[in-house]
Amino acid sequence: MRDGKFTSRYSRTFVEAAQRRAEVPRVSPAQWKALDLLSDLADELSFEMSFAPGDIQFVNNHVIYHARTEFEDDAAAGRDRLLLRLWMAMPNSRALPLGHEVLWGTIEAGARRGGIGQTAAAPLR
Repeated sequence: MRDGKFTSRYSRTFVEAAQRRAEVPRVSPAQWKALDLLSDLADELSFEMSFAPGDIQFVNNHVIYHARTEFEDDAAAGRDRLLLRLWMAMPNSRALPLGHEVLWGTIEAGARRGGIGQTAAAPLR
């Protein structure tokens, strides 16, 4: 919580990967059970969206959980997927709670966070 607003981030993969590091505290059986419950609730309360060519979806990573289902391209059946991701830094973004700087670098309101940093490109030949 920060400024009366709840923020959550869930990635089971992050938790499982962290458990491979010796310095990370072990997840207890009760905590695994809680993570299982969170996953079950997310599945139960979720809805699926289908995208058509040209569709755009805006999602705020700090207030909604989202995922993608598995997909295999099948050129013969005309099932090629091109999915582009853009991480936008909104000037009116809210402040995030302490601890989230591990993922986002800075937690202050209006901060530029997330995405892929741009580096100076080599000149094109």
